[in-house]
Amino acid sequence: MNSFWNGKRRFVALLMFLAGVFVALEVPPVIPFIQLPGEKFPEGYNIPFTDIRVTNTMVAALIVWIILLLLIAYIARRRPKDGSEVPPGGFYNMFEALFEGLMGFIGGIAGGRHFRLIFSMFMTIFLVVLIANWMELIPGVDTVGFIHPHVKEKYDADSGEYKVITTDGYEIYQGFLGISYVNGQCDWISPADEAAADQAALLAADEAALAAEQDQLEKAAYARYQAKHDDHGEDDHADEAAADEHADDEHSGDAADTDAVAAARQEALDARTAEKQARRDRGCYTGVATSSWEDGYVEPDKSEKKLIPLHPDPSSEDAKLVPWVVLPFVRVASTDLNMTLTLGIIAFVMIQYVGFKALGIGYLTKFFNFSTLFKSPLGGIDVAVGLLELIGDFAKILSFSFRLLGNIFAGSIVLFVMSFLVPILPWPFFILEFFVGVIQAMVFGLLTAIFMQLATVSHHHDDEHDDADAH
Repeated sequence: MNSFWNGKRRFVALLMFLAGVFVALEVPPVIPFIQLPGEKFPEGYNIPFTDIRVTNTMVAALIVWIILLLLIAYIARRRPKDGSEVPPGGFYNMFEALFEGLMGFIGGIAGGRHFRLIFSMFMTIFLVVLIANWMELIPGVDTVGFIHPHVKEKYDADSGEYKVITTDGYEIYQGFLGISYVNGQCDWISPADEAAADQAALLAADEAALAAEQDQLEKAAYARYQAKHDDHGEDDHADEAAADEHADDEHSGDAADTDAVAAARQEALDARTAEKQARRDRGCYTGVATSSWEDGYVEPDKSEKKLIPLHPDPSSEDAKLVPWVVLPFVRVASTDLNMTLTLGIIAFVMIQYVGFKALGIGYLTKFFNFSTLFKSPLGGIDVAVGLLELIGDFAKILSFSFRLLGNIFAGSIVLFVMSFLVPILPWPFFILEFFVGVIQAMVFGLLTAIFMQLATVSHHHDDEHDDADAH
């Protein structure tokens, strides 16, 4: 079995690559709607017994903890029971080597009697953040979800009513088994925008015709001027013949002017017609009005206007009245400030906990150092430094939160955009985000371990030790 897999894996990789190329060419990529907070699921998807709506980042966080629990169960099952048992190979050996390497690394930074607590906190944060970050590399995350109408309600102070307004989005179409798909080739265009574009095309055609007519009149006037001055030296008979000839030329010029003006107008209209035909060829249903739009757009009576639906059925005709976006089932949890802020608060609490555990109530003198206020001229500086350190400890929460959020959120946007621009070969960016996920998890866990170790060190102890060395 192993030899078969070792010999055939390259063909499996090639097959997966060709499948990716086929999908990239046949299914146009769609850039998801990007927003900072996690997207809420549609109505009906609430946390049981509450009115809190489930978000896709909440689902991702739940998946992270399920994966972490399965990993714990797997390691506990595969771990040798005693020293005489041979360790199993494969993933367990790799994880054990990683675990021991990180344990030795953290031991060199935060050794001592609080090492177990510090390392446990480091490893937990590292694994949680790492799994959360790597979820952005899984196909379907951020791309598969609910087809959601991209509309919102806005209060109209004049009428005292809520009006439904549209935003950016795509058209949709019904595919296999009645599943709705976002058509990435067709940006949704509102009927009002379509009518405005038609009207603009008509105005552009009229302006082109007017410009062509003016140009032809100027050319004809210049030709008559030249003919009159070039023939002044000939006899009267020749003048009469020339006059007749110029009259014929003027008549033919008038006919040529009419053709040129019509051609200029038609050229401007053909540009709009070609734009509509291009959308029709892509299967779009807006911007391709079948009526004779060249006759001009007449705004219908308000009573005939169809209201914009707030929750249209994707398979109904009302679906054409609104733009649509994909509301993903799962979005990377670390792109939501709720998760990164929670981890930052947990790290802050554990830093204070290990500080009190190591130093007791004396830990507070790190922030409120009034012992030298009246004993030394520099006592005021010690108080100010302590207060600044207190502010710095609270600032760690923001530092932890926004560092992780900014890097992973920006990485997700990079993957969206590059998959849209280069749908066949975005692999370098996936490899980049693979290492970014590792680095950010390591930075978050390592800073937590370092700050926990610093919290166990007494400033007074260092001062007394320095004084003893001086004596």
